[in-house]
Amino acid sequence: MNKRNFLIIFLAAVAISALSSCEKKYIIDVAQTCPTCAQVKFVNGDPDPASSFQFFINNQKVTGNALAFSGLFPGTVEYAAIPSGNVLVNVEVMNKDSTFNSVASGNVNLEAGKRYGLIWSGTAGKDPVIVIPNNDQPTDSGYIMANFVNLIKDNQTVDVLNSKGNIIFGAVPYMGVKDYVKLPASDTYTIQETGTNLHLYTAKLGLSQTRNYTWFATGLKYDTTSKSKTHIILDYYTNGYPKP
Repeated sequence: MNKRNFLIIFLAAVAISALSSCEKKYIIDVAQTCPTCAQVKFVNGDPDPASSFQFFINNQKVTGNALAFSGLFPGTVEYAAIPSGNVLVNVEVMNKDSTFNSVASGNVNLEAGKRYGLIWSGTAGKDPVIVIPNNDQPTDSGYIMANFVNLIKDNQTVDVLNSKGNIIFGAVPYMGVKDYVKLPASDTYTIQETGTNLHLYTAKLGLSQTRNYTWFATGLKYDTTSKSKTHIILDYYTNGYPKP
């Protein structure tokens, strides 16, 4: 092999390595350390089941593929390592021809070493992305810690009840966030419109004990004149492995 061919191969290898590093540099496991990074999970909370979105941080794409309805990135347990401080978040919607259009942008503050959920609400305007600090401390055996975000559009206020009919998250407005509460690892939960007996969704959850979770309800306001319920769900993501 002559020197010219060797140089071409060497430069190509360097370029591929740099590209690979660039593509992967945001994704870390929460067990790893990145002292200057915030650890972020991206969530598509838009109420439209047919829409998919991608996220950018400081004009650099973070999510791999577009996130479908209630989709997460980078994964169930993993978080993405994102520069801390004041960062710009852009959200783009995927069109039918697989191109993308920007739908919302805003600045958020992220603290180094902290875990966050960044949830696209589906509403462009002020604070379109909800920033949820995520808990990283373990709880007691047989229990979980959960917080709750209401993403049911059209300003519907909701309660979340347990199987005994007790309200665990009460009068949560649209885009409102309720702090962590301690709950059994397994139970049945119902979302209902505040001040009524109108049940919007019921879910039986069996979750991993000692973990922390962020729950979110998404969909459109229930139409009491309609014969069928609007698409409303209660979904969740784990806040990663608790710290030892």
